[in-house]
Amino acid sequence: MLNVSHLAGVPLKSPLDEILLVQSGLQPEALDALKDFGISPIETNWIINSRTLTRRKQRQQHLTPYETERWLRAAKILSLALEVFGNKQKASSWLHKPRKLFENQSAMEILHIEAGAQLVEMTLNQIDAGFIS
Repeated sequence: MLNVSHLAGVPLKSPLDEILLVQSGLQPEALDALKDFGISPIETNWIINSRTLTRRKQRQQHLTPYETERWLRAAKILSLALEVFGNKQKASSWLHKPRKLFENQSAMEILHIEAGAQLVEMTLNQIDAGFIS
C-alpha cells in the first residue's frame, strides 16, 4: 500500500513532521514517486515547472517549501485514492475521469487548488464510508 511517508522517504507521523518536511524541502526525485503512480510530467507542472525541476536535479537542490507543500498535497490525495480503491489502476482512473461533482473536471484538474484538494479528499472519504459511489 502506498503511503506518504514512503513517497517522501521520511517518517511522517504527525502534522509537525509534515511542517518540518515542508520547511526543509524534498529532493526533486520525489516527483518520480508521483510519476510512478501514473501521473504525467504535465500533471506535475503545478508542483514545479519541468525546466526548474531539471535545474534543481542538476544542482542537487531541494524543492522549495512552497513546492514541497504542493507535492505533499498531491501525495496525500494519491495515497488516499489508493487506499479507497485498492489498486493504482482504479485510483488513477477515478482521479483522471471528469466528474459532475467537480463541474465536469477531473480530480487531477482541481487538485492544484487547495479548495479543490479538500473537495477531492472529502469525496474520497465519502466513497470510502459508502455514502457515494
